[in-house]
Amino acid sequence: MSDALNLRIPGPTPVPPDILEAVAHPMVNPPGREFAALISRVAERLNDFFLMSNDVLILSASGTGGPEAAVVNTLSPGDKVLSVGIGAFG
Repeated sequence: MSDALNLRIPGPTPVPPDILEAVAHPMVNPPGREFAALISRVAERLNDFFLMSNDVLILSASGTGGPEAAVVNTLSPGDKVLSVGIGAFG
């Protein structure tokens, strides 16, 4: 079996009609004003939800963006790091 046929995804997955309708709308432009307003509203609501008084940081990045930001902002060049692989999705 080739790797092209080895898809590691669940499915088929039923999608509710309201979700299908929502994804049929045009995407919001990330550098645009509408996106900035949306992120601001989400951050405010997250503060309320988590009962926080500090700012909430929302990363608009791929799935590896958060861990990469954590590593880049906490380690310095020359620091020793132990990196452990725990499978295909680890």
